[in-house]
Amino acid sequence: MCVFLQELPYFSSLSLLREAKLNLQLPDSHFRFYISDSSADKRLDVFLTEKLEGFSRSQLQKYIQNNKTSAVLVNTGNKKPNYHLKRGDIVEINIPEPEDVSLLPLKIDLDVLYEDRDLLVVNKPPGIPVHPSAGHRNDTLVNALLYYLQKSGSLSNIGGEKRPGIIHRLDKDTAGVMVIAKNNPSHLNIARQFAQRKTKKIYEAILKGRLTMCEGTIDRPIIRSARQRKKFTVGETGRPSVTGYRVIDSKNDSSWVEFKPVTGRTHQLRVHALSLGHPIVGDPIYARRSNSVPFLALVARSLAFTHPETGKLLKFTAPYPAHFKDLGISLGYNFE
Repeated sequence: MCVFLQELPYFSSLSLLREAKLNLQLPDSHFRFYISDSSADKRLDVFLTEKLEGFSRSQLQKYIQNNKTSAVLVNTGNKKPNYHLKRGDIVEINIPEPEDVSLLPLKIDLDVLYEDRDLLVVNKPPGIPVHPSAGHRNDTLVNALLYYLQKSGSLSNIGGEKRPGIIHRLDKDTAGVMVIAKNNPSHLNIARQFAQRKTKKIYEAILKGRLTMCEGTIDRPIIRSARQRKKFTVGETGRPSVTGYRVIDSKNDSSWVEFKPVTGRTHQLRVHALSLGHPIVGDPIYARRSNSVPFLALVARSLAFTHPETGKLLKFTAPYPAHFKDLGISLGYNFE
């Protein structure tokens, strides 16, 4: 049996996540940062990647290197991506107009939870990558979105031509709620909410073994593995990573757990679960995949954010994917 605490420990790493602030009321495509001591000596491309969620580092490097558009300026001048920031520097970024998208539409049934002229909320199925990458050019959620919207609308494209509409991502085998931007202002607004920790994300997972504590906080930095570059691990020199958790139920040497990530690192929940000694069932990277579990037993259960146009608080909940529910029932969990 696990043990309950009176309250969750304070998220001490939060202070480390607030180094630079947006100090001016600027258009949705324009950001200005004042560099403080905590951000001094960071590379320009690394700094912008940390501060502007929704943008890949490679895309930001292209903006920095494009002297014709001067999309990124430091003290009103052009710098290289590897420029090391100094205290007092002023960094400005003006998002260029969208590029043409050349990816192929793919007919895949989408489970649409919500849609309006600014955004689309979908329940991503397991087993499909979010965006194109090596080995997955035209079989991704992005391709499905292009097909779905080819007659009725468009997608933002500030994240690069391979990631139209993509503000955040889920791993290939992870199912659940994702919000998609149809235009650039909506993309930037919601990306800013993610960056400022204003969104509310709840995940559920089935872990191997029974946790001894029924609730708690995992406050362990995450760093890329030096031996296997596709894997991540906890380490003192890693990026601050914080996850709250609560055990929903425990049966048959397993634990059904709710996760509330404060930060959003790659593989964060998978690495934090493993750091507790209880990897997620079906994880092909951090645990042995079972033939009876086709996908990772992890679902992005709900997502809450403020609508970029109306200011209304929205919350969406995804149904449990079939593989997750089948596994849970086989272990004796009640989903009613």
